[in-house]
Amino acid sequence: MKILYIITKSNWGGAQRHVHDLAIAMKAKGHDVWVAVGGDGLLKQKLEDAGIYTFSIAKLGRDMSLGKDAGSFAEIYSLIKSKRPDVVHLHSPKAAGLGTIAARLLGVKKIIVTIHGWSFNESRPWYERAAIMISQWLTALASHTTIVISEHDQAQAQYFPFIKHKIRLIPLGIKPPVFISIDGAKQEIARLCRIDTPDFSKKTVVGCIAELHANKGLSYLIEAMKPVIQGLSQVIVIIIGDGEKREELASEIEAAGLTGNIFLPGYLDNAAEYLKAFSMFVLPSVKEGLPYVILEAGAAGLPVVATAVGGISDIIDDMKSGILVLPRKPRELGHAVSFMIEHPDERKHYGAALKEKVATKFSFDRMIWVTESLYAAISDR
Repeated sequence: MKILYIITKSNWGGAQRHVHDLAIAMKAKGHDVWVAVGGDGLLKQKLEDAGIYTFSIAKLGRDMSLGKDAGSFAEIYSLIKSKRPDVVHLHSPKAAGLGTIAARLLGVKKIIVTIHGWSFNESRPWYERAAIMISQWLTALASHTTIVISEHDQAQAQYFPFIKHKIRLIPLGIKPPVFISIDGAKQEIARLCRIDTPDFSKKTVVGCIAELHANKGLSYLIEAMKPVIQGLSQVIVIIIGDGEKREELASEIEAAGLTGNIFLPGYLDNAAEYLKAFSMFVLPSVKEGLPYVILEAGAAGLPVVATAVGGISDIIDDMKSGILVLPRKPRELGHAVSFMIEHPDERKHYGAALKEKVATKFSFDRMIWVTESLYAAISDR
């Protein structure tokens, strides 16, 4: 088959990793694969390094702009017309909205949209959420199949008229990373954070890997950790990642008097390889799809505290393989982290249970097989 993937942003996040994994796997299976991305970010570089032909759509971005969106549509239309793919697989709302229209106009027989968490769940004014909801519903109507990656998003899709038969649940799958040893990971993290290595090795390390974006709820983690650190002085927090909220988060850490306890070492390539440096993993998101980082933390055998949003509850069984808390509740989040710190036996049990669940339910090979089967099975409409 000839397969064209299109995604709005070319930075490196969960949706981008998903496109990366699909493109490489489908090429390895002998299909012709192209990927179109907005900008020239890390996703484009990684795909090109893997021998995937990519197209940069310079004006394609998340924010609304009539002029830029019209230009992006023209480029997408031209690309589809030129390559004549059998399958157009779209990721993220802007690319999906423009891509479904272009693909329909050009008679593409297999138009697929993957939802990485419904965007109307974001913290926005009600009228913006209503407009996004209508837009995503129309996009699903225009597609032949809409893939959701979590049971939460599948349940929300049932409220939309005329698209229930188009919804398909395909959970993410991962290949467990090759983890760096505990000592090696701690040495590297200590170096990045400019912490004395012997001192770092004595700490209880609360770790997080996330794009520094409002959806990740990292401000709530900073607020939650202040009383925890005051009560347990040997605790430090490492938040690996970069993004638009970096300066704001750094200011919040300073204002809370936690510059010696909460560290922002920045983006780290293959960050999951360093998970063994953490005593536990925390993800305080306010909006999620199905986060790779929790799957990776589970593969590392780490206990996890996370918010019960999106597909996180698909991965974590509360008080069995981790602890789930409500979003935007720093006090509740702090209590859960304190419980984990103070109960090492439960931490070990939770980590082992999560590792087993990730290995059995979130198989990479199954994700690829089901997706490829879907490409082949969609009948002409």
